[in-house]
Amino acid sequence: MDNRITCWREWKELFLSRSKRRMPAAEPLGKYRNLPPSLAASLAIFQLGESGGGTVVEQARASRLAGIDDDYADAMALFVAEEHRHADILALCVEQLGGELIENNWTARLFVAARRLIGLRLKVLVLLAAEVVGICYYYLIACRLPVSPVRDWLEELVADEQSHLDFHCDFLHAQADRPWKRAVFVVTWRVTMLLAAAVVMVDHRAAIRDLGMDRRTIWRRWMTYSRLAERLVVQRRGKLVRVR
Repeated sequence: MDNRITCWREWKELFLSRSKRRMPAAEPLGKYRNLPPSLAASLAIFQLGESGGGTVVEQARASRLAGIDDDYADAMALFVAEEHRHADILALCVEQLGGELIENNWTARLFVAARRLIGLRLKVLVLLAAEVVGICYYYLIACRLPVSPVRDWLEELVADEQSHLDFHCDFLHAQADRPWKRAVFVVTWRVTMLLAAAVVMVDHRAAIRDLGMDRRTIWRRWMTYSRLAERLVVQRRGKLVRVR
């Protein structure tokens, strides 16, 4: 494995240390009455998307790809567990905002179908696109909320997702070890990211409108983070530079 790649044992230990965190406590309901119902509906869609991921763990354990070992599979399992914790936190956010959880959604089905139909490398690429979308969207929502537990919870998710992005970039960098592989990654990544951003922009348009978020700002942040992730995979110079 490239010596610039953080070893998978370190990722495993990081995720393991974070697995001991307690779930936040619920606040009295009715505290967020001034926020639009579309926000709770939007977070409910993200909550559904954070609830899956079991097949990627199975593929990681069965993978014979170069540079993949048991520590990577264990780290992937802990990553998925952390995503499930995010789903629980988002469920709490939805409840606090007076919304209802959902069991089905077309964008969630689209992401799940994409992950199920492809191998580990493309599956991680789809997960990476989801991290880029989540980092920017959660951050912009948090900026528009009053100082409150829900804002704190979303900011915690942003911090976690940033390390998830680095984790997936480490894997994809290890796989893109030839110029032609890097070229294939760049093309596939750009198409995937454009589709993911467009789908989320459409599906969450009500919350984006009601919270007064500028579509151009959202799109610009997504594309900026997308380019940063691309450079991490192709060049692997340090870790993700946080964009504010």
